[in-house]
Amino acid sequence: MAKKNGLRRQHFAGIVLGLCFGIILSSWCRHKILPCAPLAGKCCRTIHVNYHVNIAVDHLEFHNNQALPEVVVKKSNEGLDLNSYINKNDKNFLLIGVITAKKYLDTRAVAAFNTWTNSCSGTCKVIFFSSEGSTTEKEIPLVSLDGTDDSYPPQRKSLLMLKYMHDNYINNFEWFMRADDDVFVKGDKIEKFLRSVNSSVPHFIGQAGLGKKEEIGKLFLNRHENFCMGGPGILFSHTTLRHVGPHVHSCIDNLLTTHEDVEVGRCVRRYTGSSCTWAFEMQSLFYQNYKEEKGSFKTTLKDKSVRKALTLHSIKDPQQQYRIQNYLHSSHIQDLHQKELYLQREITQIEQNLGILKPTDSITRQGMMPSLTKYKPKVRDEVLTWDFLSKSIMSHRNLNPKRGINKPLKHALEDNINQVLQIMNKNARQKGRTIDYKDLWYGYRRVSPLYGADYILDLLLTYRKHKGRKMTVPVRRHAYLHQTFGEVEFIEDPSTASSNIEYKASHSPFTFSSLGQGGKSSEIIHFILPLAGKVPVFKRFMQNYEEVCLKTKEATQLHIVVFNSDSDSSSIKSLISIVGQYQKRYGGSDIEVIYADGPFARARALDLGMSQLSEDSLLFFIDVDILFDRDALFRIRYNTIKDIQVYYPIVFSQYDPSLICSDSCDNKWTNFTSDLGYWRSFGYGIVSTYKRDLISVGGLDTSIKGWGKEDVDLYTKFVESNLTLYRSIDPRLVHAFHQVICDAKLNDVQYQMCIGSKASSFGSQWQLSNIVFSIPDILYKKDERR
Repeated sequence: MAKKNGLRRQHFAGIVLGLCFGIILSSWCRHKILPCAPLAGKCCRTIHVNYHVNIAVDHLEFHNNQALPEVVVKKSNEGLDLNSYINKNDKNFLLIGVITAKKYLDTRAVAAFNTWTNSCSGTCKVIFFSSEGSTTEKEIPLVSLDGTDDSYPPQRKSLLMLKYMHDNYINNFEWFMRADDDVFVKGDKIEKFLRSVNSSVPHFIGQAGLGKKEEIGKLFLNRHENFCMGGPGILFSHTTLRHVGPHVHSCIDNLLTTHEDVEVGRCVRRYTGSSCTWAFEMQSLFYQNYKEEKGSFKTTLKDKSVRKALTLHSIKDPQQQYRIQNYLHSSHIQDLHQKELYLQREITQIEQNLGILKPTDSITRQGMMPSLTKYKPKVRDEVLTWDFLSKSIMSHRNLNPKRGINKPLKHALEDNINQVLQIMNKNARQKGRTIDYKDLWYGYRRVSPLYGADYILDLLLTYRKHKGRKMTVPVRRHAYLHQTFGEVEFIEDPSTASSNIEYKASHSPFTFSSLGQGGKSSEIIHFILPLAGKVPVFKRFMQNYEEVCLKTKEATQLHIVVFNSDSDSSSIKSLISIVGQYQKRYGGSDIEVIYADGPFARARALDLGMSQLSEDSLLFFIDVDILFDRDALFRIRYNTIKDIQVYYPIVFSQYDPSLICSDSCDNKWTNFTSDLGYWRSFGYGIVSTYKRDLISVGGLDTSIKGWGKEDVDLYTKFVESNLTLYRSIDPRLVHAFHQVICDAKLNDVQYQMCIGSKASSFGSQWQLSNIVFSIPDILYKKDERR
């Protein structure tokens, strides 16, 4: 009986195994051998549709009555070739997928690819994912995801990006990252961070979020559930992506909210059981900038949190990506210089201990230990003086001893204080305390030309203790700092190294004759010169113009606007006679005289002078008192860029020679000593612009009569426009001294401006004070009211 039962069981098992084998075999044959199209609705419920780059597949389900779409292989010739960018046979570390949109492909995406993507070259790769039909002529690795658009939030785009990375590169990378196009990623720091984490474990790393207060309870999250905030970036181990990738289509079909990062977190939690990292430190590593309303780190770039972070979000302005990269590179170079300095000092100390260096041997500047007594003056006049620092700076070097702290000094103080805090917080975790900067109470500063800058700073700090008895208390500490000058370095000027540059003879040390900009050197400069009387000064101007422009056949034209009412008939005849001589000598086409009726008005004169010129004309507004040479023409052409930039040169203004000079006074107009003149930093009358740009900002205000104000009005219009104002000292533009006569009929604003300009042209304050000191009747004048 038992034997029969055994035979029956064997027969039953054979039948079951046969049925299972038959089902498996028929299923394989149906999918591999038979075509699907004839059996639509019966055998093929899941089909494979290629991505736009013909690398990965997406799984789309169709109902029984739906016709199957044609499988089209699409080739991508936009951006970089992914097959050459990422070798399928290579094993890399990190793949970063950046979500972007069509409108940002040529701005944010390009800025990101040209900046932070280079920080992890060799260990990680970056791919930009955009909507269906996205193209770009820029050399960036781009994937156009079919079936997606640029709607926000990009839920489908984000999940399909994860699917794409899973299907194509799951075996090529240990880690994967989801990022936005407005985030800055420090690839080298992320690599260092991830090297300490086991990628074989399902990890879901980022800044944990629970939603806004008004959204709590509406995101379908349980009590202990969270999600990784998408803005600062999310990291997935390859194990996490292996679990999630095959089920992306299911996550898309079961969206519960409109938040992309919430749904990504839900998908990861459903198929891995992992939530986003709860560690508090992730808020500083994946940094979200809440301090600036519009982000981009324009005011918070030097915060300590920025230096510590792995990612920075958000950066809406693409140009800011370059600024952040430049700042981080500068900080890295600064750190390397500091390490080099430490090593130099250590080598010097070891050589002294070994007796290699004798006490009488000289030590290099970098090898000397930091000290405030490196420099030892031999006489009283060699003693270095200190400047007092607080909310302002007090210094005997300034005519006004109390001044505001300028930007270079402010940045230097910020950098030095940041370095001090880095040293103090170097082992903060082991010590269980951190020290934060609060304010500068006061300080002293001096600069030794031989050794560097010295600082004595009284710092107001905040001491925070985390271990043991926790406390937060304000403290004050003195910091004695010495900033050593580096060694002299010689680098080649990139502009002179270019083979495209044409070298021409130039006697000026201030400029290159050609900057490789093609026809710029032959572009016509239209001089617009308002004039009323001043025959001797005009004669000097024409002599200067002849030497610089006419004799050398420079591409220039001179448009002279003469006012009849402010000039007597003899003056006008003299002016016309002078112009006629040059027209006869060099031809009349390049010198034009325009007559204007009514009282002198500079704005109206400039408007008349350019009225007959085309909108593409390069204009240069000049005064009859200006002296210049050919180098100034070069800078006018190259510093004025159509639709982009306006050039406002800072000219050197001469003092009254009769007041400050004796018989031995140097009368050369290229002498720029502080005793002979000053740089007119607040003068805006001399400007170079294209007529088109001038019209775009509203043109000149011709209602302004008399002297002044029209230049400030025009400068304000340019400032408020999208044009860039390039303002720089031009050592070949000099305002020769002339007597200033302020008309009492001017309105109050113009009259005060005129008086101020007149007073500033007498002489330097040092010279005027010496004149006062030399006249006892003025210096010791008694108050007659007593």
